[in-house]
Amino acid sequence: MDTDTGCRFIEAILPAAALPICMALLPPEPVGISPRVDCVFRRLLADAEHTERLVDFLNAVLQRSSPVVSVELRSPIQLVDRVAEGQVTVDVVATDASGEIFQVEMQTWNHGALKERMLYAWAALYKGQLDRGEKYHLLRPVVAIWLIDQNVFRGADSFRHRFRVRDDAGTIELSAHLELHVLELERWRSHPEPSIPADLLGWVRFFTEAEGWTEVPAEIGNPILESAMAVLTDFQTNAALNDLYRSRLDYIRTQNTMQADRDDAVTRAERAEADVARERAGKERLRAKLLAAGIDPDTE
Repeated sequence: MDTDTGCRFIEAILPAAALPICMALLPPEPVGISPRVDCVFRRLLADAEHTERLVDFLNAVLQRSSPVVSVELRSPIQLVDRVAEGQVTVDVVATDASGEIFQVEMQTWNHGALKERMLYAWAALYKGQLDRGEKYHLLRPVVAIWLIDQNVFRGADSFRHRFRVRDDAGTIELSAHLELHVLELERWRSHPEPSIPADLLGWVRFFTEAEGWTEVPAEIGNPILESAMAVLTDFQTNAALNDLYRSRLDYIRTQNTMQADRDDAVTRAERAEADVARERAGKERLRAKLLAAGIDPDTE
């Protein structure tokens, strides 16, 4: 007798008080909420009442000898994005006691101008520190962290990348004020790197696996991720949050589909252009051969 049939049998013969025993036999359902969907991502890392999650995530990515101790969240920022001709919403922006600025982004699709958008968002935050007439020495570093659900860099060996501004020899740094981290989650799923620091491993597994979890795996051992898992449970059980999640998930799917259609159209146009160029080159080669043989192809 399977579990479901057994429970129906127990329901028929036992009083209601005994039903919890039956329910305990049922396997728990996965939470079914992706932490990569924007509304969930912001609740995870941009919750002013739970900045400990953001602090833990920053330290896991940055791996500094002097860790970030505390942060103060800033309101979501709208940046005019001339590359995409629209608005860029900065998911998470926070500062620490020294004034250093941390930007954290979740990107579910890799559009053609994503790298430019990364630089633009960083530059806007860096420039935005000063009002007119203020001195440059007041500028503080801006650290940007991007989690990308699709691969960005072809041929990369690792899923994580740290960018700084150095000369070609790599020995002289122009400024420590620019620091940009990119985590390619698709590359991680294809080629996990279990040798990465344990705290970073826990967060990467959370962002790539937690949708299928019922609870945080015991081997991860990070209590902060228990708090993060509770956010997913809220989106699973709270009707209003679940409706918001489903609407955003549908929007993301629609955008990804539209982007895929645009990419396909561009690919088809490029192939057609290449075919025309090959045909033209073939005609030119034939014409050259005819001329070399003393035949003028332009003569009727």
